Order: sequence, then C-alpha cells, then structure tokens
Amino acid sequence: MILVFKYFRFFILIIACLSIFACSMPKIVVLNDPLTAEEHLQLGLSYERKGLLDEAIRHYEEASKNDARGFLLIGNLYLNQGKHDQAEENYKKAIKKDSKLADAYNNLAWLYYIKGERLDEAEDLVKKAIELEKGNQDKLKIYKDTLDKVNKLKTK
Repeated sequence: MILVFKYFRFFILIIACLSIFACSMPKIVVLNDPLTAEEHLQLGLSYERKGLLDEAIRHYEEASKNDARGFLLIGNLYLNQGKHDQAEENYKKAIKKDSKLADAYNNLAWLYYIKGERLDEAEDLVKKAIELEKGNQDKLKIYKDTLDKVNKLKTK
C-alpha cells in the first residue's frame, strides 16, 4: 500500500509539473507556407510516383491555391483511378482558375471520350486546347490525337 501511495504522489507531481510548464512552453507557429506552388507540385509528383496518393493530393491541393496545375494533377490522379466525377470536377476547377491551361481542356475532353458522353462538348474542349497551344507541336500532336478519337467515336 505504501508503494502504491509513493507512485501516486510521483504521478501527481509529474502531472503538476507538466501542467505548469505546458502553459509557459514556447510554441512554433508557421503562418506562411515556406514552399512555393511549384515545389508543392514537384513533391506531389514524387509522392504519386511512389504510390503515396494521399500525400500527393495534399501537395497538389496546396499548389492549387496559387496554381491551376494543382487541380489538373488532382484530376489526372483521379482519372487514373477511374474516379471520373472527381476528375471532371478538378479539370473544371483548373479551367476556371486558369482559362489558358490547355492540358485541362484536353484532359476533360479525353475524360468525356473515355465515358463516351458529351462528345460535342469534348470536341469543343479539345479545339480550345489546340487553339491555346497552336505553336507547340508536341502538345498539338497529343491534342489532335484526342480530337481524332473523339470524332471517330461521334461517327459510330
């Protein structure tokens, strides 16, 4: 019984010390994110390659506060997982945030192609992407491929 009482007093003493010092301990609060949107995008890509999708999404979401490509990459991630509604939502957010982000138009068109729906809208979207990137031959090749596939599906 005496032994239990000693431990109880020791326990109370520890709790008292912790409560006293907890109030006076300095705390570090980060008010500003030290990483740029580009750094968040790069981290997100790294996590995605490693299969750490929740971490990737977290960094893409941070990037999307300042850069529409964050929404684009979230959309791509969801598209690859077959989560079409979430992909569509994020592509639309990317377009709304940056109306000149051609990849978002093309990828949304591709999503509609995959689903086999809204093909007229898909055609308009990919044409917009082509218009935005008319000087970039590498992207034009990809976008024209999307347009060809959409048009072939429309004629079936």
